[in-house]
Amino acid sequence: MSYNDCIPVGDGKESRMERIVRNIRIGTDEQIDDDEGGLVKLDLLDKEIVVRLKNLRLGRPTIKEANGAEHPAIPLECRLRKLTYFSPVYLDFKIFRDDLPPSPGSEMGFQEETSVHIGNLPIMVRSARCNLHHNHVDENRRLSPESTGEDAERYTKLLRKSGEDPLDPGGYFIINGTERVLISMEDLAPNRVTVEKNKKYAHETQVAKIFSQKDGVRKPLNVEKRRDGMLMVKIPSAGTTPVPLVLLMRALGVENDREIFASIAGPPEAMKYTVANLNDLRDNEEYGVDTSEEALAWLEKKFAAGQQKEYRESRIQNLLDNELLPHLGSSIDNREKKAIFLCRIARQVLEMAIKDKDPNDKDHYANKRVRLAGDLVEDLFRVSLQQLARDLKYQLERHHNRKRELRISSCLRPDVLTTKIMHALATGNWVGGRSGVSQLLDRTTYLSALSHLRRVTSPLVRSQPHFEARDLHPTQWGRLCPNETPEGQNCGLVKNGAQMIDVSEEVPEQDVKDLLKEAGVDDDPDGWADGSRIHVNGDIFGLHKRPHKLVSQFKRRRRSGRIRPEVSIRHDQENRDVFINTDRGRMLRPLLIIDHGSLQITKMHLEGLDSGEITFSDLVSGGVVEWVDAEEEEDLLVAPRPFDLPSLSPKFKRPINPSMVEWTNLGEHGISHAKLVAEVKMPNGETKTEKFKVPLNYYQENIDTLKRKEKKDNTVLVYTHVEIDPQLILGVCASLVPYPEHNSTPRVTGGTAMVKQSLGVSSANFRLRPDTRAHVMHYPQRSIVGTRAMKSTNFDQRPGGQNLVVAIVSHHGYNMQDAVIMNRASVERALGRSAFIRTYNAENKRFPGGQEERIEVPGTGLDEIKGLKTWDSYSHLERDGLPVPEVELTSEEGGTGILVGKTSPPRFLEEAHGAFLQAQERRESSMM
Repeated sequence: MSYNDCIPVGDGKESRMERIVRNIRIGTDEQIDDDEGGLVKLDLLDKEIVVRLKNLRLGRPTIKEANGAEHPAIPLECRLRKLTYFSPVYLDFKIFRDDLPPSPGSEMGFQEETSVHIGNLPIMVRSARCNLHHNHVDENRRLSPESTGEDAERYTKLLRKSGEDPLDPGGYFIINGTERVLISMEDLAPNRVTVEKNKKYAHETQVAKIFSQKDGVRKPLNVEKRRDGMLMVKIPSAGTTPVPLVLLMRALGVENDREIFASIAGPPEAMKYTVANLNDLRDNEEYGVDTSEEALAWLEKKFAAGQQKEYRESRIQNLLDNELLPHLGSSIDNREKKAIFLCRIARQVLEMAIKDKDPNDKDHYANKRVRLAGDLVEDLFRVSLQQLARDLKYQLERHHNRKRELRISSCLRPDVLTTKIMHALATGNWVGGRSGVSQLLDRTTYLSALSHLRRVTSPLVRSQPHFEARDLHPTQWGRLCPNETPEGQNCGLVKNGAQMIDVSEEVPEQDVKDLLKEAGVDDDPDGWADGSRIHVNGDIFGLHKRPHKLVSQFKRRRRSGRIRPEVSIRHDQENRDVFINTDRGRMLRPLLIIDHGSLQITKMHLEGLDSGEITFSDLVSGGVVEWVDAEEEEDLLVAPRPFDLPSLSPKFKRPINPSMVEWTNLGEHGISHAKLVAEVKMPNGETKTEKFKVPLNYYQENIDTLKRKEKKDNTVLVYTHVEIDPQLILGVCASLVPYPEHNSTPRVTGGTAMVKQSLGVSSANFRLRPDTRAHVMHYPQRSIVGTRAMKSTNFDQRPGGQNLVVAIVSHHGYNMQDAVIMNRASVERALGRSAFIRTYNAENKRFPGGQEERIEVPGTGLDEIKGLKTWDSYSHLERDGLPVPEVELTSEEGGTGILVGKTSPPRFLEEAHGAFLQAQERRESSMM
């Protein structure tokens, strides 16, 4: 889970929040590689004081009462009391000072404060830090509900005891008593080059763009081929001045023209442009650059003109190391790698200009990443912690200037972090100017909540057409539902995940790089032209002379479990590049593996899944199923189904469907036909068994025979994978629509919306939930007939709707085409009857001077009540001012009666008239 990767859970792995603390730098830009954590440097004239931050910890979710007592929090209590379900966050601090005795390994002494409370972080329900997680819900031991039936049963009982629905999926936050979900966001993939045509001017130019990302900070870079053929580089974060690409390469240390020429390479027609760029840099009076020193001097003149020598040098060093492609590294040793990467970008620009290639498809899912709740919380925590650290720096400097003792606990304000995070989650206004990130969870039905949690939205403006972005893209097959999208301006921009998808987690690059070295990748080659370049997350790692062997060896290791299953690899033969991705946010889908012409799944695997002896993860680690992303899928050939089942049995000529057929020789190697056994129903009601064979679609000889029969070209087709089931391309709502392939798409899209509106039981604990609005059907029924997905989505256990007997009269005239006639007896027997539940809140407010509101039956005390109603208006209220349960509330005027009896003090204090001792006058303020 993305959120579990973000927060520290005590499993020994460094979480993303801990990484943010380690990398934070306030008051200095110096790179410090030690184990002391983040750094805050004070701006003082008389002393040097540095604060280090380390050891981020997250407590258990708790509720703190007004008297200071604390107890563990559960989601139900937070809903009822309008509280936020959060955990306290703690940090260890060290204040290094030069006026203290030096400590071992440091020139300064330090004072340490541990477990300082820095704020509160909302906890996702059912996450690893939630009190309802199977590791924490039982006080005596950790449960494993996925492994043993006994633990699963106990876990269900404990959830019911806590007032929770055992089938509730979790994945949402509770902010001020309301359930809020973070909507997954589509984003352009970082560290990837996209080439497009710039049509701003009269003459069309070609531009390559890349967003280089490191530690959550993005640095854009543009490479443009101008009308005169010059390749110019623009670094927007450093300024608007364009720099010739060859000049920038000289500044990076590549002075040899032959090396630059060989690195750019490209088609023969591109050579003249490369030579022209080299000559123009040397001959043009504006540049006149031939050496690395001259290139650095030119950059100093353009980016730091009129400044001192030291500043100019420091400015250009920072530009080359930190502003230019930071994902490739920030040291001087990485400059040659950056030069080679720039040459690759230049080659792509020249190829588009010469060969008139189509621009890169920005809607291809290889160029996109999905930001889940953990990624969004990470961005929010990074900005909030920086704001807290700056505030701490200011408070410490103020305490020092006032000659006070420096203590973190007295200078740090936890509200700074807490308020920033709570405000974003409560309003949906996120860092970076995005809005609508946090939304109220739709609890109309169980499926509407499930669909809301799986929603993916695009950041594009809704008012613009964006035809390409709204259209279905082939790479969305099996990843995003093709039907479930809203109508109107959000059409195509708000999508939902398919039934069987996964989003990749971040895998440490170093683990993959070590395996690549074992496979013979040269990470320090003499030249970059002799072989295929190996890219790891956009970083040029090394060179390999036999890329086909490397790719096959890599996949074998992944299928055997030596490499994590979410790591992808793709071989770009045209540009001689091998791309390996280990980053997070790639949408993956599972496929059955074909190895040497045979499926790897067997009948034993299916029987093990049915009995619970093996899990789906065992199939992945056993090389039976493979998770693939959109980029790796470009190199694959996937069969939609292993064989085509005939509509009629060959012998008896009776209808058959997949549920009636068993594949008996599944898993046998080298077979060309599938042996099937079908249970055929005869006209007299008798069931007979029929055996027959059908050709396998992925077997090579069958493919060749079919191509000869249909007189197709002689292209060699070798299938690598088979779909698990074609219906998995649908989302959780579209999968409940019967026979969607026989319906028009608009009708299926409308059906997905109606599924989310079907009334039923949204949650098993609806009697305990204080939902503002809720609909509950009195007699929800399981569907008599349904799709397979009804079981996997728990629709059978949390159904919506009823089974109605419907008669369709196919007659015309009398303006009755759309009329609905319902049976009165059925309606009187609660056909489709539902209850609408609304929650009202009443509270006693206290005012200055000891005055307060009271919930009571007005007129029963000694006080004189102004605006008192007739006694019949309060007849249904009990002594505590609340109505009798299940009483009908109506007033004499025909409106809603009094819900809660309440009296309030007068709005304005008046002088007492008459005797000094008299009944206090109050006013009637009951809730209607």
